[in-house]
Amino acid sequence: MEHDYLMNIATILFFACYIPELYANYKNKNANMYNLPEKVVVLTGSAFAFAYAYATDNQVLIINYAPLLTLDILAFLMRAYYVYKNRATPAIDGPVVEAGP
Repeated sequence: MEHDYLMNIATILFFACYIPELYANYKNKNANMYNLPEKVVVLTGSAFAFAYAYATDNQVLIINYAPLLTLDILAFLMRAYYVYKNRATPAIDGPVVEAGP
């Protein structure tokens, strides 16, 4: 394929977009729950793209989609971990009343 360089450029640009996000998630140790569904959609799209590349046995696409899928998985796991870790604990203002039988 004579235009493989276009896919390589796209992969480099996508990779460059993930570096600041991963760094910010690591540095801030915080994540927004509302961005988690977005990560699920992106991860699903990357998984389908990689599955297509694997099914068609296109080595160029496999080489380009594998790192992107890895970054998507890493970004999703980091986001989910920090959402879980920083979840709000409910504040109790009054005495706790246990429910009877």
